[in-house]
Amino acid sequence: IGNAVLNDETDLWGIVDYVASHALISDETWYQIHKYCDFSPNTNISDQCKNATVPAFNDVKHINIYNIYAPLCLSPNLTVKPKKASVLDFDPCSLNYVHAYLNRPEVQKALHANVAMINYSWAPCSKVLKWQDSPPTILPLLREIMANGFRLWVYSGDVGGVIPITSTKYSLKKLKLPVKTAWYPWFLDKEVGGYSEVYKGDLTLATVRGAGHIVPTYQPPRALSLIKHFLAGRPLPSSSSSS
Repeated sequence: IGNAVLNDETDLWGIVDYVASHALISDETWYQIHKYCDFSPNTNISDQCKNATVPAFNDVKHINIYNIYAPLCLSPNLTVKPKKASVLDFDPCSLNYVHAYLNRPEVQKALHANVAMINYSWAPCSKVLKWQDSPPTILPLLREIMANGFRLWVYSGDVGGVIPITSTKYSLKKLKLPVKTAWYPWFLDKEVGGYSEVYKGDLTLATVRGAGHIVPTYQPPRALSLIKHFLAGRPLPSSSSSS
């Protein structure tokens, strides 16, 4: 499960603390949010809380919150000629290309998509469809998965501000699982690929160093190493010699 929404209350507090700890908002803004906001389930957000979050939104709106250190796409135009795609060379405008490509009529026809001829364009995150049945937590589902003997890995890119690593750590802490393998760095090509901790119940938490919200976009080799180890049922390597 990658950069997943696990538990609304702790996920939201994790976002607040992440942007504060990475010097994206002021200490005063962080204090005001903690003072006036209550993210508990079935709690209405107060006007004081909304006012407290305004400076935070203003502070982060000029960066890519999906990777706080990534460059922005500064050109609204598509390329004149097709670009040679590179898995290892991240293009900050790649989402623009995908959006344009998947909205081409011939592409949608080939994919058998939009057969109902809807009157709005495809988007990766729809502003038209509004989910109304999303539960405030899936922690009971994680418990069920573990109770049935399935291995469970939860991973996060450590420079993504959307459901960041702090959110994931806060949410998993609610499970109150004993630690089986203490926090350690894992390696790929003799460099730290991220960090990991394993809990009793066969749940592994892993971070991917230098990756944003969509981990393979920003750190493809490290993402591939993580997936390979998961599929092989092996822990992430704890020494550079075994990476």
